[in-house]
Amino acid sequence: MRLLITLLFVIFTSVAMAQTMADLDRRRKKAEEEIAYIDKLLQQNSTDRKNSAQQLNLIREKIKTRKQIVAGIDAQIQMMENDVSKKQEEIVHLQNHFDTLKKSYEQLLYQTCKNRNKSHWLMHILASDNIGLAYHRWNYFKHYASYINEQAAYIKQTAEEMNIEIESLNTKKTTLAKRMTDRQREMRTLEKEEAEGQKIVKDLSGQEQELARKMADQRKTIERINKQIEQIVSEQAKKDRQQRQKAAALPVADKTLSTKFENNRGQLSWPVQKGVITERFGVHYHPVFKNIKMQPNNGIDITTEANSPVQAVFAGEVRRVFTVPGMHNCVMVLHGDYYTLYCKLSTVAVKTGDKVAAGQALGTVFTADNTVLHFEIWKAKNNGEAEKSDPELWLKKK
Repeated sequence: MRLLITLLFVIFTSVAMAQTMADLDRRRKKAEEEIAYIDKLLQQNSTDRKNSAQQLNLIREKIKTRKQIVAGIDAQIQMMENDVSKKQEEIVHLQNHFDTLKKSYEQLLYQTCKNRNKSHWLMHILASDNIGLAYHRWNYFKHYASYINEQAAYIKQTAEEMNIEIESLNTKKTTLAKRMTDRQREMRTLEKEEAEGQKIVKDLSGQEQELARKMADQRKTIERINKQIEQIVSEQAKKDRQQRQKAAALPVADKTLSTKFENNRGQLSWPVQKGVITERFGVHYHPVFKNIKMQPNNGIDITTEANSPVQAVFAGEVRRVFTVPGMHNCVMVLHGDYYTLYCKLSTVAVKTGDKVAAGQALGTVFTADNTVLHFEIWKAKNNGEAEKSDPELWLKKK
């Protein structure tokens, strides 16, 4: 029973480990795809020196993703080392068992050869006091011979099992060595990427005063744009609230949609098929000069490829299509009590009043020196005002 429990434990542990290794491999593949995409974005923007801070953010996202790959490989190496260690212990146990069997078998053969004279066995049977005892002695000698053959077969089987385990161990060691090589390669690449980031930092180091002046001007512009957008959202929220009050109550469908939207926090699809967040929600400081405050962000900026389609993150209704200088075309979609805002669009594929499904195209991202979608999420409050929320917390993790 104990042997069966041990065997089942080994099987379940092996299956769990295989699943974990496969999961780590999937994560690694996904991270590698993310890095390849960031490289593509960097290549597209390589001639744009005005967006060096954005390039630095892309490189740092790539470095962060690369470190995730290294961490995943480290986890695999640790599991493999543990597995190799256990396998070595199993082989030692099998070897000891094999040696014991072999020694017992040698002693058995020695006794058999010592008494191999058939006449001696026959005389021993004939010397029995009665026929019953003679039968028992004859039966003993017959089973004794069978036992010798069974022991020989068991020893052979044990040897074969040990060879299989040794072969399995060698395979695991080969895989472990490959993972270690992979780690070394990833670390060399990581060092190059960090050096690339440091080069941009060095290039920017002599531009602090000029950059501070530009940031001050940009901050005023962005604050003006933010106020315009916030006013538009608040006006729309008040208008929608008044319409609901006239209808006596919020329609059941809208309540359901609002609840569904809330329940999908952290699970919303992305507004672009592929992209990297290069500017996050709130107020941040320059990635190099920590004393330079960046312009406030009421949403997130997602760097993507040129001509990328923009898609609704959730089902809803287009409540407004408008233009804001510096943000180009914007589309506002209502989801019950929530609004999603998509700005910096070059073209718009919907109009006010359109019902849209999750993933439906709303337009395409504007492309100039780079391609960046600005995305915001707002919630209508009971007083008719609107409250902004960090979109990154709502989107599905990659």
